[in-house]
Amino acid sequence: MINHWQMCRLMSPIKTFLQKINISVLAFFLLFLLYSPSYAVPFISHETEINMGKEADPQISEQFGIYQDKTLQLYVNEIGQKLLGNLADKVFPRYFFKVVDSSDINAFALPGGYVYVTRGLLAVLNSEAELAGVLGHEIGHITMHHGAKMMVRMIGAQILSIGGAIASPKNSGNWIRLSTAMFQQINNGYGREAELQSDAQGLMNSFDSGYDPHDMVLFLNNLRRHEIMTGQAYHSYQATHPETKERIIKANLISTSLLNRNKNVKSERNRYLSQLRWLPCGGKRHSEDSRNRDKPKYIDIYEIREGDTLESIAVKELGEKRHALEIAVLNGIKETAALKKDDLLKIVKPGKFTRTQTLHIQPDPS
Repeated sequence: MINHWQMCRLMSPIKTFLQKINISVLAFFLLFLLYSPSYAVPFISHETEINMGKEADPQISEQFGIYQDKTLQLYVNEIGQKLLGNLADKVFPRYFFKVVDSSDINAFALPGGYVYVTRGLLAVLNSEAELAGVLGHEIGHITMHHGAKMMVRMIGAQILSIGGAIASPKNSGNWIRLSTAMFQQINNGYGREAELQSDAQGLMNSFDSGYDPHDMVLFLNNLRRHEIMTGQAYHSYQATHPETKERIIKANLISTSLLNRNKNVKSERNRYLSQLRWLPCGGKRHSEDSRNRDKPKYIDIYEIREGDTLESIAVKELGEKRHALEIAVLNGIKETAALKKDDLLKIVKPGKFTRTQTLHIQPDPS
């Protein structure tokens, strides 16, 4: 987990902004929050959101580390930029898509155009359409200003207790608690209404970009199976979350409606899986995670041959047929699924792949 000191550093751009608000403005601010519509984002301009994301981005890179695979980084950015090209209004002029070196199954966004996916999440996705749905979901959080709105709501709820911390940088205890809570909220999702809004935008955005929206439904369903087996959950899709079934049902309804308009869409499963060869599984959740974890593992890609079954592949590649269920869950298919020649499968194998080149992604250019 990220500690308080790290959260304070991460949210420092917001703190700088808040410190500029004097006490008389704070009183008006509280009254405004009580009577303003839910979609309003008082006192926060687009420029402020961009600066918040820009200043926090290096802290994200430092905290999690950038995954050292230039090809994969460019691929994720390519899909993100493709989605943006099909938006009527992308709100912010530039967006940045980055893969962070974390085993967590997660994706999140910062205000102003910054989207991050973990290698842990990439490992459980099974098609380019699924990736497009996830990226579209995070883009939705940005274009609908969910991060900025959440910040305003949280400040409004706590403004009387933290007024001194805002007015005086010396009184930082309350600010640390607030900044920690704010980032954890971003990390855990924005609540029922915002997540449903972003689900819908992600589905429509991926559909408009030529992807099968039903793949996102497959991802949600398969993730529940994965969570049961591993205990890991993607922040806003936790299997124990009371809204998960509702979200899957609504995503299915939206995807069905979209497909009734146009069935000429694609999944690009093999193209996506081919990007994942040698991707490490497990390991550190962030740069300062020093706990011992399982032995190193990585993803290998298997090309299905005539007559293959999951059990025969499990025996051939992993030595025992009992691994067939693991392969099925990892690939989002049933254990009894018929396999198609030349399709690709992910297989987790023991060992560690060491890259000879290091990728250096510079912070957001000014």
